[in-house]
Amino acid sequence: MGKAKQISSAFWFALAVIVLYDSKRFGLGTLNHPGPGFLPFCCGLILIGLSMIIFIQATAMHSIEKNGSLRKLWEGVRWSKAIYIVLALLVYVLTFTYFGFLISTFMMLLFLFKAIEHQKWSVAVLEAILASIISFLVFGLWLDVQFPRGIIEEIFF
Repeated sequence: MGKAKQISSAFWFALAVIVLYDSKRFGLGTLNHPGPGFLPFCCGLILIGLSMIIFIQATAMHSIEKNGSLRKLWEGVRWSKAIYIVLALLVYVLTFTYFGFLISTFMMLLFLFKAIEHQKWSVAVLEAILASIISFLVFGLWLDVQFPRGIIEEIFF
């Protein structure tokens, strides 16, 4: 039963993509002055969303049927890692305005690389530094996103 739903949802997804493509050719217009393709485009978006929901549900049901129970579906999930990640993100949000983007992001990534993924110190530090700096350059300088200024941003930027 799950395979049939997966196949049918893939069919409806493909049909929705065709509807989106063709409705764009007719012209969408604006919200105040919709064009002839506006309604089919909205229907195509809804159809994509519904087909994705059905596909995900069918995949989960197929997995449950194959494994025999819902408990086996969640077996082996490392809940402690998920809790540590959520706590790290909470600390990141709370320290973001005080320390600024670079220091907060570096510390969070260092924790994730070292404590969660158990990488060597040299690798974890290098990756955290590179990811923080590249993210700051892309979002802070290139895209001009306003970040709280921390100690490092005040000195160098």
